[in-house]
Amino acid sequence: MNPGSELIVISDVHANIIALREIYKRFNSGIVIHAGDIIGYNPYPYETIQFFIKQKIKTILGNHDRALINGDTFGLNEYASMAIEWTMQHLDNYSIEYLKSLKKSIKMNIFGKRVAVYHGSPKNDDEYIYEEDLEENIIPKDVDVLILGHTHIPYVKRFNEKIVINPGSVGQPRDGDPRASFVRIDENWNARIERVEYDIEEVYKKIEESGLPDFLGTRLFKGI
Repeated sequence: MNPGSELIVISDVHANIIALREIYKRFNSGIVIHAGDIIGYNPYPYETIQFFIKQKIKTILGNHDRALINGDTFGLNEYASMAIEWTMQHLDNYSIEYLKSLKKSIKMNIFGKRVAVYHGSPKNDDEYIYEEDLEENIIPKDVDVLILGHTHIPYVKRFNEKIVINPGSVGQPRDGDPRASFVRIDENWNARIERVEYDIEEVYKKIEESGLPDFLGTRLFKGI
């Protein structure tokens, strides 16, 4: 696959179309990969799914996406469960069918490397893999670049010629930095984490108007 000038890796948009649009202003051409959780927490699920479809973003299923499809919020915290229930009432059948069409993982060749994308880990969609937990054996043998999401905390970790990338979260960062997070990669596999400011106040007001828990708005200002 020849993605063009660069590869953009994102994850955990969580229905925050405001943040996602700001990221899209930062690059011109290439391929965009998303490591799961299109919906949940934030108040723009329909708009976000439509953006994914229009932009042909390559994405996998995240645990919040799966919870909505299955109607099963077991394992999610109180706020996440409430957001899933709210989201169920604000999506049309076409959007739900789109989520149902997503795979739990994808593999592809990009810039001469074998790339695999999972939400949690290759073994478990719900597993949190933080940078301090990383060991080279987490990377499947037939993979050069492993892309993960789920933690909402970004990192790029190299093991000789292999790389593990977590772009953090577009829609709800949790590393103390409220700016949307993503990773930009060039054709030589130079990868860097980038942050983008967006109008958090606009999202917060929409959360208030929508009847979602206030905590989901206030945490955005703190990046927690």
